[in-house]
Amino acid sequence: MMIDVDCAFLVYEPLRQRREDNSFDGNDNIGAKVIIDTLTRSGIRVGYVTPESAHTVPLVLVSLTSTYDIYAYYSAVALRPEWQPESRRFKVLIGGFGMQNPTPIRRYCDYAAFGRAHEWVVGIVRTLLDGGSPTHPSIMDCREFNQVVISQGALYAHEVEGFVEEFTGCPLKCKFCHYTYAREHKGSDASYSNGGVYSQSMLTGGGSPEVTWPQLLTWPKKAGRVRVAIDGTSERLRYLYGKRISNDDIVAGINQMGSYGPNATTLMVYNICNFPGETDTDLKEFVDTVSRANPKFRVIFVLQSTPFRPSLATPMQWEGVALHPDWSKRRASVILDRPNLRVVHSFTLETPWSHLRSVVAERATQDDDAAIHAICFSPKLASERADRALALFSRNWSPVRWTAELDIDGPSPAPFLSGYLADDTLRKIAHKMRRQRDSGVIPGKRTVKIVAVDPAE
Repeated sequence: MMIDVDCAFLVYEPLRQRREDNSFDGNDNIGAKVIIDTLTRSGIRVGYVTPESAHTVPLVLVSLTSTYDIYAYYSAVALRPEWQPESRRFKVLIGGFGMQNPTPIRRYCDYAAFGRAHEWVVGIVRTLLDGGSPTHPSIMDCREFNQVVISQGALYAHEVEGFVEEFTGCPLKCKFCHYTYAREHKGSDASYSNGGVYSQSMLTGGGSPEVTWPQLLTWPKKAGRVRVAIDGTSERLRYLYGKRISNDDIVAGINQMGSYGPNATTLMVYNICNFPGETDTDLKEFVDTVSRANPKFRVIFVLQSTPFRPSLATPMQWEGVALHPDWSKRRASVILDRPNLRVVHSFTLETPWSHLRSVVAERATQDDDAAIHAICFSPKLASERADRALALFSRNWSPVRWTAELDIDGPSPAPFLSGYLADDTLRKIAHKMRRQRDSGVIPGKRTVKIVAVDPAE
């Protein structure tokens, strides 16, 4: 029996994202809420369904927030008979920021949308509801895998549940960042800071501000908790891969954040680890750098390290992946502990097994169906510890299949996908980066004056 809506968003695992009515809970998916708002304003009735009730609507919409949602979605629908392409009676349109490579889930969706869709999604949905086949430069027919471009779009003009969009994209152009290369920077040029409520929700979940490291150098007031990123434990890595933060900048930022008291300030510092070419010397440089900081009031510096993955449509999509060292073994370990400065590794650090699954999803081809199915449904993989699961998986599939460094002049890992920069531009950036890395040249850097603060003052 059909429910009284025109289409419905699928709410699937994890269950914690569901409200009692199966709608999206809290701030978990602002992108889906923008699409719901857009469709509703045009007169299209939107509801929510689960995998079990999807057959009650003619069109199911799916939002992927990250590449990990590929596995959540696959696990939710791949074993259900009514979701199989030969028996499915409803259409499936899938999109979201995690929609980079639909190959693993191609049998369980009809069309995939890439990029920001609020300006054209109404026409696509109406065409599907009328029984037609939609066409758009950013829409892929998952039976054909036609060429697509990641769609850009104006800032969303309407308020959604109290959220207002002030900017999109990022001007920093870090070479590894899918957000930078999927979304051209538009809107406020003042900063990346979450000055608007919308960006606060999207970037931080609605709590502490998220800013760039240079903003810390002139931070104007006391803050309990601030989110920021350095993305590289050494100056060499940061400048090589586009995060122009010097060691002196790091020291000055810590000192500035510790200039307000008396209570401690917590810095949640996002970092990329296992970069191509990274060595133990880079981590030692980080330890030496933070040891130079001397804030007046206590600063708690939490290093949240995520292993590098070669995100599609970026200059680093051809780079190799290092599954080791295993940074999860550093969870909650103390790097430095003084009365005015405590530096620790985050408790939630990713394992090599989790890392590999993400890379498999991004670089998957149609030859990888068995591997994807095993990751989602193998009882042995599910029951083992992460290190044991990786070893078991590697008996059947060599990780090198997905982790190998690729020829920049060869095909990209997702040859059907293009961003707002031409592929030739990405290749030029990639070649220059590799030349600099091989030669040891570090792109020019700026310096800042270090203000040493006596905690006794």
